Amino acid sequence: MPRSEPARAARLGLSQAIRAAAAKKAELRHAIRVSIAVGVTFAISILLRLPQGYWAVFTAVIVVQASIGGTIAASRDRLIGTVVGAFVGAGAVYLKGTTALDQGLVLCAVVAVLAFAAAVRPSLKVAPITAVIVIIAGPHDVGPLHAALMRTAEITIGGVVGVCATLFIFPARAHDAAVDHLAKTMRQVADLLALHREQLNGVDVADSIQSTQVAIRTSLAAVEAAMSEAVHETASRLSDRDVPEAVPRTLWRIRGDVVTIGRALDARLPPTVLEHLRPAVSDLLAAQSDRLRACAEAIRNRTVLDKAQAMAVAHSGFQEAVETMRVQGLTDVLGFDVASRVFGLVFAQENLFANIGDLSDRVTEMAAGRT
Repeated sequence: MPRSEPARAARLGLSQAIRAAAAKKAELRHAIRVSIAVGVTFAISILLRLPQGYWAVFTAVIVVQASIGGTIAASRDRLIGTVVGAFVGAGAVYLKGTTALDQGLVLCAVVAVLAFAAAVRPSLKVAPITAVIVIIAGPHDVGPLHAALMRTAEITIGGVVGVCATLFIFPARAHDAAVDHLAKTMRQVADLLALHREQLNGVDVADSIQSTQVAIRTSLAAVEAAMSEAVHETASRLSDRDVPEAVPRTLWRIRGDVVTIGRALDARLPPTVLEHLRPAVSDLLAAQSDRLRACAEAIRNRTVLDKAQAMAVAHSGFQEAVETMRVQGLTDVLGFDVASRVFGLVFAQENLFANIGDLSDRVTEMAAGRT
């Protein structure tokens, strides 16, 4: 029996590893996509007897991205940079002298020009590298122009294979990725509103609030990247779907409103203010959180949202509570710091209510195809 323990532990570890890998389907598909692209590129370079076919393989590894739009952008940038760098480098080979000093001066001048061009136009970022390779490490048994043409051909092969691999092997569209990231961000903001509701009721959730805010910033960055890649898909007519730019913009505004609410609740409000505002603010935070979750489901499923009746009722209750507090003069006796937090909370809640309404409209327009 004791001898079977290591085997049982090994089987358990293997089973856990398999389950963990299976949970990352997108990453597994990307790994398979890159592997096939590399194998096909390597086979083509052997069949065509390319003198430096490894550049085609390098390109396949570099350009294959997680989405079609990302692969197209990477392939285009690499091809443009290679063409410019290869032919500028080829021209520099004819100019460089016989001494090491002359060669070094020409090399530095070419790199300076191409580095400036890359700084102005990021799609040329590989141009300086390609030029240096052509000048220093290019094949010596062929002319510089021939070396430039071969380098361009190798990069083109790797880029074309990479694009084809992304198109036909587990194709993943940037528009779908943008929608997934948007839905994820909405759910995270909903979670943050729920945490602020607990904070309002005296629960210590500071650590959870901080970690959720970090996750939201990460998700919004992923949204921006996916939206950028989606532009290339639309321009290449590889997708007929569209995500309006107003959606991430509205999410950024919503995040700003929630951050302001969090700042207002960082320190406990006076008992007189809490007595009048806490029930209404708690109900409104819950309704806003539920509405964001509904938006997340609707944008993923392309369904039309119903009217935000619960959020409207909670908002009316919040306005009544604020008006009651004003009529009773409760804010007149507050210190400056406390009063600024109370009015900041009111202002942020009004903005958040309007922005969540805008987000709901944009999600409904997407479902109706009116982007």
